[in-house]
Amino acid sequence: MINKNNEEKERNFYSFATKYCSHHKPAYYPIYDKYVGDVLKYFREKDNFYKFEDDDLKEYCKLKNIITQFMKFYKLDNYTFKEIDMYLWQLGKEMKEKKMKMKEN
Repeated sequence: MINKNNEEKERNFYSFATKYCSHHKPAYYPIYDKYVGDVLKYFREKDNFYKFEDDDLKEYCKLKNIITQFMKFYKLDNYTFKEIDMYLWQLGKEMKEKKMKMKEN
Protein backbone atom coordinates (compact mmCIF):
# COMPACT_ATOMS: atom_id res chain seq x y z
CA MET A 1 0.00 0.00 0.00
CA ILE A 2 1.39 3.40 -0.96
CA ASN A 3 0.81 6.20 1.50
CA LYS A 4 0.07 9.78 0.54
CA ASN A 5 3.71 10.90 0.85
CA ASN A 6 4.94 8.25 -1.58
CA GLU A 7 2.14 9.09 -4.02
CA GLU A 8 3.12 12.77 -3.83
CA LYS A 9 6.78 11.94 -4.53
CA GLU A 10 5.85 9.67 -7.43
CA ARG A 11 3.70 12.39 -9.00
CA ASN A 12 6.45 14.98 -8.54
CA PHE A 13 8.98 12.71 -10.26
CA TYR A 14 6.58 12.24 -13.17
CA SER A 15 6.04 15.98 -13.53
CA PHE A 16 9.78 16.60 -13.28
CA ALA A 17 10.52 13.92 -15.89
CA THR A 18 8.05 15.46 -18.35
CA LYS A 19 9.61 18.88 -17.81
CA TYR A 20 13.10 17.48 -18.27
CA CYS A 21 12.19 15.75 -21.53
CA SER A 22 10.34 18.81 -22.79
CA HIS A 23 13.31 21.04 -22.03
CA HIS A 24 15.54 18.89 -24.23
CA LYS A 25 13.04 18.16 -27.04
CA PRO A 26 10.06 20.54 -26.72
CA ALA A 27 8.64 19.56 -30.11
CA TYR A 28 8.19 15.94 -28.98
CA TYR A 29 7.42 16.04 -25.26
CA PRO A 30 4.47 17.84 -23.66
CA ILE A 31 4.61 18.63 -19.95
CA TYR A 32 2.36 17.32 -17.20
CA ASP A 33 1.72 19.12 -13.96
CA LYS A 34 -1.30 19.67 -11.74
CA TYR A 35 -2.43 22.80 -13.59
CA VAL A 36 -2.24 21.10 -16.99
CA GLY A 37 -4.16 18.09 -15.67
CA ASP A 38 -6.86 20.26 -14.12
CA VAL A 39 -7.41 22.22 -17.33
CA LEU A 40 -7.57 19.09 -19.48
CA LYS A 41 -10.15 17.60 -17.09
CA TYR A 42 -12.12 20.87 -17.17
CA PHE A 43 -12.31 20.89 -20.98
CA ARG A 44 -13.14 17.18 -21.02
CA GLU A 45 -16.20 17.96 -18.91
CA LYS A 46 -17.07 21.23 -20.65
CA ASP A 47 -16.72 20.26 -24.32
CA ASN A 48 -16.13 16.49 -24.23
CA PHE A 49 -13.09 16.97 -26.47
CA TYR A 50 -11.82 13.44 -25.77
CA LYS A 51 -12.80 10.57 -23.50
CA PHE A 52 -10.14 9.72 -20.89
CA GLU A 53 -9.84 8.74 -17.26
CA ASP A 54 -8.04 10.96 -14.75
CA ASP A 55 -5.36 8.30 -14.24
CA ASP A 56 -4.60 8.35 -17.99
CA LEU A 57 -2.88 11.70 -17.43
CA LYS A 58 -0.25 9.89 -15.37
CA GLU A 59 0.71 7.52 -18.21
CA TYR A 60 2.93 9.47 -20.57
CA CYS A 61 1.85 7.93 -23.88
CA LYS A 62 -1.78 8.52 -22.95
CA LEU A 63 -1.02 12.06 -21.78
CA LYS A 64 0.63 12.89 -25.09
CA ASN A 65 -2.36 11.48 -26.95
CA ILE A 66 -4.80 13.46 -24.78
CA ILE A 67 -2.94 16.70 -25.48
CA THR A 68 -2.78 15.84 -29.19
CA GLN A 69 -6.55 15.23 -29.20
CA PHE A 70 -7.05 18.54 -27.36
CA MET A 71 -5.05 20.29 -30.08
CA LYS A 72 -7.05 18.60 -32.86
CA PHE A 73 -10.44 19.26 -31.27
CA TYR A 74 -9.74 22.97 -30.80
CA LYS A 75 -7.87 23.27 -34.13
CA LEU A 76 -4.56 24.17 -32.49
CA ASP A 77 -2.40 22.10 -34.85
CA ASN A 78 -0.25 25.12 -35.73
CA TYR A 79 0.93 25.39 -32.13
CA THR A 80 3.76 23.46 -30.50
CA PHE A 81 3.51 21.34 -27.39
CA LYS A 82 5.49 24.08 -25.63
CA GLU A 83 2.98 26.77 -26.62
CA ILE A 84 0.05 24.57 -25.62
CA ASP A 85 1.73 23.82 -22.29
CA MET A 86 2.19 27.51 -21.59
CA TYR A 87 -1.50 28.13 -22.28
CA LEU A 88 -2.72 25.19 -20.20
CA TRP A 89 -0.42 26.08 -17.30
CA GLN A 90 -1.43 29.76 -17.25
CA LEU A 91 -5.12 28.94 -17.47
CA GLY A 92 -4.78 26.32 -14.74
CA LYS A 93 -3.03 28.80 -12.47
CA GLU A 94 -5.76 31.40 -13.08
CA MET A 95 -8.47 28.84 -12.37
CA LYS A 96 -6.82 27.87 -9.08
CA GLU A 97 -6.41 31.51 -8.02
CA LYS A 98 -10.10 32.19 -8.75
CA LYS A 99 -11.11 29.16 -6.69
CA MET A 100 -8.94 30.35 -3.79
CA LYS A 101 -10.49 33.84 -3.91
CA MET A 102 -13.99 32.37 -3.96
CA LYS A 103 -13.19 30.28 -0.89
CA GLU A 104 -11.89 33.36 0.93
CA ASN A 105 -15.13 35.27 0.27
